[in-house]
Amino acid sequence: MIRGLKHVGIAFLLVAISALSAWAQESRMVTAEGVAGIQGNAKDIARDAAIEDAQKRAVEQAVGILIDSQTQVENYQLISDKILSQTKGYIKHYSIVGETEDSGLLRVTINAEVALGKLTDDLSGIGILLGQMHKPRTMIMIAEQNIGHEWYAWWWGHQGQTMDMGVVENTFIDVFTQKGFEFIDHDAAEKNIKVTPAYKIQDLTAAQAQTLGNQADAEVVIVGKAVAKLYGDIGGGMKSAQADLSVRAIRTDTGQILASATTHGAAVHITPETAGTEALKKAATTAAEQMSDKILAVYSREVGGTRSVNIVVSGLNKTQFVKFKDVLKNQVRGIQDLHERSFENNTAKISVDTKGSAQSLSDELLLKDFGAFGVEVVSSTANSLELKVTPK
Repeated sequence: MIRGLKHVGIAFLLVAISALSAWAQESRMVTAEGVAGIQGNAKDIARDAAIEDAQKRAVEQAVGILIDSQTQVENYQLISDKILSQTKGYIKHYSIVGETEDSGLLRVTINAEVALGKLTDDLSGIGILLGQMHKPRTMIMIAEQNIGHEWYAWWWGHQGQTMDMGVVENTFIDVFTQKGFEFIDHDAAEKNIKVTPAYKIQDLTAAQAQTLGNQADAEVVIVGKAVAKLYGDIGGGMKSAQADLSVRAIRTDTGQILASATTHGAAVHITPETAGTEALKKAATTAAEQMSDKILAVYSREVGGTRSVNIVVSGLNKTQFVKFKDVLKNQVRGIQDLHERSFENNTAKISVDTKGSAQSLSDELLLKDFGAFGVEVVSSTANSLELKVTPK
C-alpha cells in the first residue's frame, strides 16, 4: 500500500511538473501585501523592505495557483514542496495600490504580473529580480592564454610575459551588463585589493576568490581559466584555432557556487593570434549566456522560495544556545528550517532556510522581543549574519 502511494505521488509529481512546463510562459495578475518594521523614522527603508516582501509573496501566490487543485493528494505537502523548488516565477511589472502604518509596521499592497517560467531576456523582469536581490556586484577573475603567448595572464598578478587582457572578461561584461548585472571595475578597485604572492596564481581556490572579491566589495566573483591553441593549417593560409574555457560563479560572503560552465570555441583566420582571439570570444559568449541564465535561475528560486543564510552566534553556552535555536526556529517570521554546523567556545555556526534576505532577517531579529535573550546584529551581508546574544 505504501509503495502504491509512493508511486501515485511520483506520478503526480511528474504530471504536475509537466503542467508547469506547459504553463511556463503564462502570467498571472495577483495582489499581495508586504510588511516591514519601521526603525526610528526610516519609513523609506521600511517601504523598500515591505515592497520586497510583497513581491516575494506575489511570486509565491502565483506559483501556488498551479498546485491549488491538488490538495486531495495524501502526500500533497511533500510533493508541493518539490514542485515549488523546481518552479521559477518572476515579476514582470508591479504597481503600489495601498500603504498603511500600524503599530510600528508598514504594510504595502501591490498589484503584480508574475510570469511563470524561465527568465531569459525579459529585461524589465530581470531588473526587478536583481533589485530584489539587492543588485549583487560581480567581479571577473579569469586567467587567459592566447596563441603566441607562452604563459597564462591575469589582472591580479601576471605570470611570465604581459599580454593585453580582455577577450574573455570583456565578453562576459558585455553579455551580463546587457541583462542588467552590475560589475566592479578591478582597475578602480585594485588599490583596495592586497594581493600577496600566495594569490598570484591562475587557479584560485574558492576561498582565495572570496578573499579578493570581498576586498573589492563584490558579492559575486566569476573565476576560471581560458586557453586558445592552434589546431592546424586548413589551407589557403588560414589557421584553425580552438579555445576551452571553464568558469564558476561564487558568492563571496558564503562561498556558495552559484553556477559553473565549461565551453569550447573554434575559429579560423589568416593570423593565428586573431584566430585564437575569435575562438576565445566564442567560448566566452556561450559561457556567459549559460552562466547568466543559471545565476538568474538561482535568484528566481530564492525570491520565490527560500534561501540559505549563514549565521554566526556568540555569547551563549550550549544549553542557552539550544533554547535560542528553538526561539529562532519557531518564533521568527520567515525561517523554515535551521541547521547547526558547529559549536565551540560559546560560538555557534548555523544556517537557516528563510523566505527573506539576511537584511530582512536582521531587521526581524532587531524588532523581535526574545524575552530571555538580547540580540545584537554585529555585521551582515546579503547572505550572512553575525549575532551577539546575551541572556537577560
